[in-house]
Amino acid sequence: MDKISHITINVRDIGESLNWYKTSFKCEVIYQDKRNARLRFNNVDLILCLPNVERHHVAYEKQDAEKFGEILEKCDGRKSCYIADPTGNPVELVMSEKKGKNSHRVAEDTKEQE
Repeated sequence: MDKISHITINVRDIGESLNWYKTSFKCEVIYQDKRNARLRFNNVDLILCLPNVERHHVAYEKQDAEKFGEILEKCDGRKSCYIADPTGNPVELVMSEKKGKNSHRVAEDTKEQE
């Protein structure tokens, strides 16, 4: 079975929303800046994001994410692509850790050869 990597929701104020989630639920803040924050829950990560940074979406781990579209590297090093479900909801497909690390290593090896 595939795994949900994270859920991204849009918020109007990172600090206000982060405070609400931290006081309302048992979770851990993994990352925070002025534009987004990542919270770790027992079963999934929740990303709080300003609307002009990224759209709301659900992200799934897929070993073969590259079969669905162009893989782009995110600022945190994750590699993923975006598609839409039949209704038009945005879906992110994140390369699994194992495949992402191998792909990154191959890219580094290629740079060394140049």
